[in-house]
Amino acid sequence: MGLASYRKSISETKRASILAAARENFLTGGYSRAAMADIARDADVSTATLYKHFASKDALFAAIVADAYTATENSLFTDIDGKSARQVLRDVGDAYATQQFDGRMNELLRVVIAEVPTAPHLARHVYENGVLARYEQLISVLDALVKRGDLKPHDTAESARHLAGMVKEFVVWPALFAPRFEKPADLSAKIGACIDAYLKIYGA
Repeated sequence: MGLASYRKSISETKRASILAAARENFLTGGYSRAAMADIARDADVSTATLYKHFASKDALFAAIVADAYTATENSLFTDIDGKSARQVLRDVGDAYATQQFDGRMNELLRVVIAEVPTAPHLARHVYENGVLARYEQLISVLDALVKRGDLKPHDTAESARHLAGMVKEFVVWPALFAPRFEKPADLSAKIGACIDAYLKIYGA
């Protein structure tokens, strides 16, 4: 490994450590109470190194949000070839539920909501770069299913919200208002029922 590659590897490792430490600090104490010095300490880097990677707490939080949604993007939207519409939507729903619970996205959303009065730009950033971006990804999947003939031609931007709205009743809303809410044992069946209802309306 050359010197440049070594330095890049060290930098990426430190960045990952910073993100992990920051995520834990934000989720534990909220955005306002999280301190850059504490995050640097937990990441085992200097404060100068922290600021070299992230110029501000806002930039650090934005990176955490981007990292969380990128993980969702990479797992949710795969090639639909060889899969039925039901299986494609099943994969999307299951990956979404995993991200919201196991990926702690619901906890992250609680942090954002709590900061709306004092830091509305955080909520706007999450909504525009997370929520809306994920809708666009789902719409692209639905468009592909329409093009393939598995779904009837329709307004996929609207139907994406119909499907997401049903799923969120079981995956998001209960968890936002009950911090110790755990993933229901029958969540897979609930998501399956949402998909079946969707396909009864929009299935070809």
